[in-house]
Amino acid sequence: MMSLDCLISSDNPVRVIDLFVDQLPLQELGFKKIKAPHQGRPPYEAKDMLKLYYYGYLNRVRSSRRLEAECIRNTELWWLMHQLTPAYHTIANFRKDNPQALKKAFKMFIGFLRGEDMFDGKLIAADGTRLRAQNNKKNTFNEKKLIKSLEYIESKAEEYIKELEQCDAQEDRQEAELKKKDVTKKLEELKERNTSYKELKDELSKTSAKQISLIDKDSRSLPLKDGITDVCYNIQATADSKHSLIVEFETINTTDQGQLSNMADKTMEALGVQEITVLADKGYHTGKDLQDCKDKHITTIVAYPERQNKNIAPAYQTNQFIYNSQHDSYTCPQGAILTTNGKEYLKTNKGWASYFVKKYQTAQCSTCPFKHFCTTSNTRIIERSEYQDVVNENNRRVDENPALYKKRPEIIEHPFGTMKRSWGYTYTLVKGIEKVNGEMAIIFTMYNLRRAMSIFGVKALLERLKQWKGVKNCKKQTIILYELIYNRSRQLIAA
Repeated sequence: MMSLDCLISSDNPVRVIDLFVDQLPLQELGFKKIKAPHQGRPPYEAKDMLKLYYYGYLNRVRSSRRLEAECIRNTELWWLMHQLTPAYHTIANFRKDNPQALKKAFKMFIGFLRGEDMFDGKLIAADGTRLRAQNNKKNTFNEKKLIKSLEYIESKAEEYIKELEQCDAQEDRQEAELKKKDVTKKLEELKERNTSYKELKDELSKTSAKQISLIDKDSRSLPLKDGITDVCYNIQATADSKHSLIVEFETINTTDQGQLSNMADKTMEALGVQEITVLADKGYHTGKDLQDCKDKHITTIVAYPERQNKNIAPAYQTNQFIYNSQHDSYTCPQGAILTTNGKEYLKTNKGWASYFVKKYQTAQCSTCPFKHFCTTSNTRIIERSEYQDVVNENNRRVDENPALYKKRPEIIEHPFGTMKRSWGYTYTLVKGIEKVNGEMAIIFTMYNLRRAMSIFGVKALLERLKQWKGVKNCKKQTIILYELIYNRSRQLIAA
């Protein structure tokens, strides 16, 4: 009789998963044993459950029920799992109960790749992608939607009350009573909904959150593109330029704004470098974030939005006014000098971070023959952000390095394309930011593992994993470093 090992070829990817998990210090990483649902049965070892999930996600099988079925019929899993057949809820519990440990395992593989010189460590790209949550728009509310729903209920209740009055005037009493009973039932349902919406409105007013979700409380309605929104999570990630390998990631429920400095900083820690260059799209272009990056020795090449005022001629747009840093003034295209009173004003725009600006103007606008090209008011006012210098530096780098910026999609969109288009992972199977982060750890670990197999080949990667001496020497240091990074990132998200 042929043994199971004979059925698994020497270059089968399943052997890489088996060896990689066996190399991990699972107990130190915080993995928990999963108890079987029936009393008296021993718990499943964490290594077996982790191997099952890695195999499943690598082969586009991530449903716990489908994984249960694969354990019974899949020859590769017979070999990998030693013919263990855990039930689907046991499988699901492992993913749900080990989100932090899964992220630590991802970090351990980053350590291995770093030791194999798989990272350039000089140029990275950052981006975010949306994954649909286990929720929908009907179960997600903001203040505007709640007010609109309450107004609808009020108007609908008035209609039902009128129907009740008409029932009293009907001659056919039997038909009137039946209709009255139906309308009364609908009124009771409206009353329950009204109470529920008011409670949600009160709950929303007591928090700083702008939305509230019923099924998955951490999920939020976020913009996708072309004005379309969906209830989802925003997966932030950075990839190194050498092989498009994911270096760092974080699950959030807000937009990309304000995430660049945090992600680039954690990427530098993971790569062990003191400075780095980061490429990012317009969604990351905020003055404060660019300033934070500069303070941390992160060189930014972040695309900037073209802000053009349609009521102003091209020759008189703000970028045509020349700033004089020595005198803190602007010169308009007609030579007039715009000065400031030195005061700083807090500027708050919807969807943008607040910042301070100085205002510059001149008394010559009233007599200028070209005023109608420049402004629709009596005086043209130029606002200068407190971060204008660092914004100009970034924008200048973008203009001077178009070829370098074009590398951004090649670096970061490859992982997202593989995850969403090739593997079909456009939604998450779990609820809550922390658990989603755990699922993303599995996905990105398998993405990096697949890339490593493509670059080295399965047999060569197996040999390198066998010689992974650093795993024993740096277990404790890696875990301590991860704890510091993880706690720091959670504090930043909470803030």
